[in-house]
Amino acid sequence: MDLHSLDEVQLWKSILKGNDEAFTLIYRKYSLDLYKYGHKFTIDGNLIEDVIQDTYVRIFELRKTLVIRRSIKFYLFSTFRNEIIKRVNLTYQMDYLTEFHDKMAWEASFEQMLEDQQIITESKTKLNKALGALPPRQKEAIYLRYIQSLSNEEIAEIMEIKVSYLYNLISNGLKTLKTTLSTF
Repeated sequence: MDLHSLDEVQLWKSILKGNDEAFTLIYRKYSLDLYKYGHKFTIDGNLIEDVIQDTYVRIFELRKTLVIRRSIKFYLFSTFRNEIIKRVNLTYQMDYLTEFHDKMAWEASFEQMLEDQQIITESKTKLNKALGALPPRQKEAIYLRYIQSLSNEEIAEIMEIKVSYLYNLISNGLKTLKTTLSTF
């Protein structure tokens, strides 16, 4: 059986049946994206790797009773985000998510997205200024939507906001980027 041809539902069923290759496939498919996403919260690569490993260990240990309602990718990102926030808060003794949102390193991912979509061909300096104009929640919402291709419903649940608010975040963020970039 070619595991790469399976959709996420079939892949999850295969994991439930004890197929270790299917589990390895989801690890390989999503671990790099989780690592990149982790760098939005901390520059501590070891911490990010630990949280990724713990996320996959949790899935493996709970696989018989775990119900994945949307998608494996959504479950991974949601679980990973919650755990990385908890660990960063413990590690850096921060009380609020907003305190470390300012330390996120969004620029590299957005630069790639904007270049891929040919929104920007200007210098990195202009891009960094445009991204600097975005509030952290807009950056995160745009990252999850356009870099990770999560659905609006999934992003809203991950960020613990209403879908209608998410639409506003993304829309306003894109407008701000467009306006800022057009003034350069």
